[in-house]
Amino acid sequence: MARILVVDDRPEVVRAIARMLYDHETVTETDPRRALARVAGGEPFDLVLVDLNMPVMSGGELSAALAALSLARPPIVLMMSSGENVESLFATGRAVLIKPFDGAELRDLVAAMLHEGPRHASHA
Repeated sequence: MARILVVDDRPEVVRAIARMLYDHETVTETDPRRALARVAGGEPFDLVLVDLNMPVMSGGELSAALAALSLARPPIVLMMSSGENVESLFATGRAVLIKPFDGAELRDLVAAMLHEGPRHASHA
């Protein structure tokens, strides 16, 4: 089981993603500044799922700020956005997940990124 931080400015999105990742310990934030503060404060995460388009601080800015922390064990960052933002999404240089996605797709990608076996549970 991995510890995963989900960052999206829409509360319903972070709740839905946390439900999809039922087999991991998930923590959610709707403010990217609070997410950054948690990681900078030493809270350990294996993976951080970040929405690209957020007010105040974009997902790209959050990703860059996480990289700038120079942590001994930095979390893997997975960027998320809708299909119309594909070019901006890939420009972050991070792993990419295009919305909408289903639970099985998300769990399989997370498992691959964490070097676990595929998870084909029927939960959506």
